[in-house]
Amino acid sequence: MTSTHRRRRGALALAALAGALLLGSPLAASSALAASAPESGGAVEVSYSDVSEIRPGEGWLIDCSGVGVLEGITVTCAEDRVELVSAGFDTDLGTQTLTVPQVFGATRLSVDYRVRLEPPPAPEVGGDRLDLPIAVGEQALIPLSALAITCAVCTDDGGATIRVDDPPAGVSAGVSSTHLALRATTPGDAVVPLTVTDDAGQAVSIELTVSVIAAPDAVMGGLHVVGDATAIPVAEQIWGGDAAIVCSAPQSIGLRCTAEGGVERTGAGPAQLLFRVVADDGRFTWGSITDDPDADDIALAAPSWESEAPLSLVSAPVDEQQADDVVPLAGLAQLLEGIPAS
Repeated sequence: MTSTHRRRRGALALAALAGALLLGSPLAASSALAASAPESGGAVEVSYSDVSEIRPGEGWLIDCSGVGVLEGITVTCAEDRVELVSAGFDTDLGTQTLTVPQVFGATRLSVDYRVRLEPPPAPEVGGDRLDLPIAVGEQALIPLSALAITCAVCTDDGGATIRVDDPPAGVSAGVSSTHLALRATTPGDAVVPLTVTDDAGQAVSIELTVSVIAAPDAVMGGLHVVGDATAIPVAEQIWGGDAAIVCSAPQSIGLRCTAEGGVERTGAGPAQLLFRVVADDGRFTWGSITDDPDADDIALAAPSWESEAPLSLVSAPVDEQQADDVVPLAGLAQLLEGIPAS
C-alpha cells in the first residue's frame, strides 16, 4: 500500500487594505477570503513538497527590496511573484508574517501575509495481517519493515513513535526501534493494536492480526541482526536444513540483496532488510538485517517488551504517478530474488 501526496502549486492572493479598493486591488482573491481578512494579505499555507506562490493582481508589481524573510521557508522574489519553499516540516515554526510591498504606478501598498507550513502526508501502515504465523509459546521478532510503514517525517529526534496499545489476553507484545516482539499462549488469531505517530503529531492506528499456531519444533530459522549491512553475508544468517533465502523488495530508503548474496544500500538513512527462509515443503520464516553503518560488530537484535519506541524505519511516501512501480515489502508473491542458502 502506498501513500499518495497530491502536489499543489497554487497562486495564493488575498484582499489588500480596504482603503486601496478605490484604486483597484493588487491581489487576485476570492470574495470569501477577502471578507475574512480585509486588512491584510490573508493566510498562505506553504506546500510540504512543492513550491507555493504569492502573485499580485493584474498591473501590480512586487518590490522585492522590501520583501521579508521567514524562518524555515526559502523566499524567492520576482516582480510578478514570490515563491515559498519549505525547508522541512517543523512544528515549532507556527504562523509567521511575510511583508510583500506592491506598487501600481505611484500607488504603493505593503501587504502582510500570515504564513504557515502545510502538514506532511499522514503516516500509513501497509498491512493489517502478518503473512507469517507464529508458534504457541514462541518469542517471535517481527521486523518493523514487515509492517510497510510509509511516513514523510518519522525521525528519531523528531518525536515519531510506534506504540503497542493493550494487547489481548494471552498475548505479550512490545516494540523496539527495530522490531515488534510477540508471544502468545493459545492458538488462533490474535489482534494486536498498534499506533504510529509522526514528527508532526499525526497518528494512525491499526489492528494487526497475527495467526498463532501449534507447530512442531522449528527445523530452520532466520536470525535478526544489527550491524553494517554491507558487511553481512545474508546466507550466514540462517540455521537448520536445506532452504532458500528470498529477499524482499528494497524500501524507498533501504537495502537490497545482491546476486552474490551480499547487501547494498539503496539510499541514505535508517534501513532494514527483510528476508524469508523458505523450506522445500513451503514452510518459511523471517530474518532481518538492520543497518548500522557505524557498528564494529554484528549483534543479535534484542527483543523489547516496552509499549512504545522511537520510529524511523519507514519508507517515504510516493507520488501517485509512481504508485504502480512500488513493490510492498510484505507479500510472498512480490519477492524479488532467491539466493541459495547452501
